[in-house]
Parts: sequence; structure tokens; C-alpha cells
Amino acid sequence: MTPREQLMRKIQQLDFALVDSGLYLNGHAGDQAALNFFKQHQKEYQQAVQEYTTKYGPLSFKNGMYNDRWTWMDGPWPWEGADN
Repeated sequence: MTPREQLMRKIQQLDFALVDSGLYLNGHAGDQAALNFFKQHQKEYQQAVQEYTTKYGPLSFKNGMYNDRWTWMDGPWPWEGADN
């Protein structure tokens, strides 16, 4: 697995942990341990997405940096798997 694929896998795992723990928190809002788990994984997720964006480009048009032109269409796409 390439470093890019490894980082994408980490982002996917963290995203799953956030969704799953968020669903749990919807029914257990007072569970401090679950909230701490969510907050820690949210921080790790944000860091991993920032690292990916810096190295390989944005995962979504919402977190791209646009100065004087729309660069979201420039490749490769996050799902193409090219290790650039």
C-alpha cells in the first residue's frame, strides 16, 4: 500500500469512528467517555485530512484552497489512487 493509500485508509477509519460514536452520542449525550472519544478522533481526523490536503490535494471541493481559479477539477481525484 502506498503512503497515500495508507493515509486515505486512516481517514476512512477515523471517519467511521466519528460517525459511529456520533450516533451513540445521539442517544447517550451525557456519556463523557464517549464524548472524549469523539473529540480525540475528531482532532485526529482533522489533522489527517489536513495532511492529505497538503500532500495530495483536497478530498472535497469544500476544503480546497482557491486563490484566482477553481482548481478542484485538476487531477488526480482522491479516489483515483495515483501516488503523486
